[in-house]
Amino acid sequence: MADNIDIVFLKPKKFEDCVICAGYIKEDKIVNMNLSQLDDNDSRRVLDYIAGAIFITKAEIVNVGNKIFCSIPSNRNFLNEMNRESSHDEEEEIVRG
Repeated sequence: MADNIDIVFLKPKKFEDCVICAGYIKEDKIVNMNLSQLDDNDSRRVLDYIAGAIFITKAEIVNVGNKIFCSIPSNRNFLNEMNRESSHDEEEEIVRG
């Protein structure tokens, strides 16, 4: 797989495609997975499979939308403002470092 790639966008069409997702996760890539083409059962199966790669690499998975998940390697910092309150007065950081 490509060493010069930082972010991979995938849209698995069948359960077996999760092997490709896991491969990128093991390479410490940021992996954005759009599971909208899968039914709920296959989506759960893919996430269960991916959970193993995430656990091994100590990555983190973030739900960024309806059936869209992003795996962030442990060596990357990120800010998730999607679940943040609408008040702009708060100084709450959602950064993993």
